[in-house]
Amino acid sequence: MALLEVDDVGVRFGGVVALDGLGFAIEEGEICALIGPNGAGKTTLFNVISRLYEPSHGSVTFAGEDLLALAPHEIAGTGIARTFQNLALVPGLSVVDNVMIGAHARTSGGFLAGALGIPVRTRERALRADAMEVLDRLGLAPVAAHPAVGLPYGTLKRIELARALAARPRLLMLDEPASGLTHEEVGELGATVVGLRDDFGLTVLLVEHHMGMVMGISEHVVVMEFGQKIADGTPEEVSRDPKVIQAYLGGGA
Repeated sequence: MALLEVDDVGVRFGGVVALDGLGFAIEEGEICALIGPNGAGKTTLFNVISRLYEPSHGSVTFAGEDLLALAPHEIAGTGIARTFQNLALVPGLSVVDNVMIGAHARTSGGFLAGALGIPVRTRERALRADAMEVLDRLGLAPVAAHPAVGLPYGTLKRIELARALAARPRLLMLDEPASGLTHEEVGELGATVVGLRDDFGLTVLLVEHHMGMVMGISEHVVVMEFGQKIADGTPEEVSRDPKVIQAYLGGGA
């Protein structure tokens, strides 16, 4: 059974069809990329999986669980974490405190801690240690105490990645992680994503316009246009598909 299954998902915003019968599946351990022109519906799908948007029809299952039956705040508990196109960090907090927000997301909060008799300070120390472990893995330990504000953009992108990893996800969803990065940083990011997948036993769902990175690290590519899937396969297969060449790759995006 696939880890994530998207079946016949549709989303409408008034008269605008954002997703139209979208369906695909991701196997555990895969790096799967969603590609397509701007407006194809890629981030809309991320928001459906995250329960930020309610689809008009279709189903989404994760490890056999019906995600559409869950509330948004319950998604992190299933083992799903994501990053956003636009940075969602808290500027005034330190880097480590931003990452601890992700660590908190995988706990059940004060109620569970209280029920188990875990002192707040003990729990906070454990979460901070987890956050520092992730920061160290991403080479961010030297800036752990620095406020997020004022740091270079590439560093901020890695901090957001660290925050998602601190939730210890089974599925990591990355929404345009290479956006705004230099060519050198994109290359480093690609290697980092593969390394994190291997080290943490992740499955990765990636939305990205940087085709060199997509084709270099993905085992599975789903191509979208106008809310529909137009191709689904290995990078080699989709790169030869005439519909993909016309809709996306041939457009120089």
